[in-house]
Amino acid sequence: MNVHTRQEVTQDRISQLAGTINDRLRESIADIQDVNDDIHVLSVNAKIQAARAGDSGKGFGVVADMVRGMVTRTQDITDRLQRNVESTVGELLSLNSFLGTKVRGERLSQVASTMIDIVDRNLYERSCDVRWWATEDAVVRALSQPTAENLQKASHRLGVILDSYTVYLDIVLCDLSGVVLANGRPEQYKSVGSKVDANVWFHEARRSKNGTEFGFEGVHLSPLVNDKSVLVYSCAVRKDGESSGEQIGVLGVVFNWAGLGNVVVEHAEDTLAAETENHLHAHLFYPDGTVIASRGGRGMLQKMNDRTLKLIDNRPLGTILPDSEKAKNLVAGFALSQGFETYRTGWYAIILEEQN
Repeated sequence: MNVHTRQEVTQDRISQLAGTINDRLRESIADIQDVNDDIHVLSVNAKIQAARAGDSGKGFGVVADMVRGMVTRTQDITDRLQRNVESTVGELLSLNSFLGTKVRGERLSQVASTMIDIVDRNLYERSCDVRWWATEDAVVRALSQPTAENLQKASHRLGVILDSYTVYLDIVLCDLSGVVLANGRPEQYKSVGSKVDANVWFHEARRSKNGTEFGFEGVHLSPLVNDKSVLVYSCAVRKDGESSGEQIGVLGVVFNWAGLGNVVVEHAEDTLAAETENHLHAHLFYPDGTVIASRGGRGMLQKMNDRTLKLIDNRPLGTILPDSEKAKNLVAGFALSQGFETYRTGWYAIILEEQN
């Protein structure tokens, strides 16, 4: 039976076998040296006895000299063998370590790619949601005729939507000046009356040309939801709910970013932790290096190491190996957003593994 069918081939197993070869070689050479020592002693004794025998022992003395010469040659051969095999085994161990590290980096890169793909797929749906809900009859009516009754009905409708879509913290409805008129969770978030005209998501919605376009603001702490970490998608609400209608307000959906970003990186770390005892650190970050997700929010909205960013150098997928002077004792895999359908964040995922 093939040995590989009985025992899994791993980097550690190859290192173990190479070490075993080295150990057995040393044992064998030690045995040969012991035999050589014994032969050497015998040849010396034979030389002494030949000298005592006089002329009759000269032939035996020649044989003793030849035996001693052979011992020397054998010793030279074993010395060279030991040096060569140790060098070869050392190269094998080094190559095995490199290949193992390269494979590990590719594994990290694969998981990083999955991380960013999950984010893109989830956020694609968010861009669809806001454009759809901006045409809701209760939303359009509340902005067309902002009576207390209509605003209450809009708030109730937004609350019903939030009950079905737990990824959102809240949904806010604003007039064209950026004042929040209604929200879906008024008991939890007191945002009515707040001004959002300075927010990126509001301005992008106001600049939109029709109902197919949407606004967006990246990771930030929003006072609309008690300074929680959010993304906000927005869309202009238009007269009669028509895509080409005149703008009458803006709808903003406040997405619970920690519920996606931090969960994705924590799941990646937990998945890989079963494969190694090394420390792992997974992150999502903007192309400029700003960290937007990590376990427990470590380093949130701080910049990554510039040396790491230079090693990535805008590549869509790849590894960072510890043979780099800038990445000692570190192997990493990273992936750039490839997008889903018509949506693409343009963000990166990276997983760093410290080497023992």
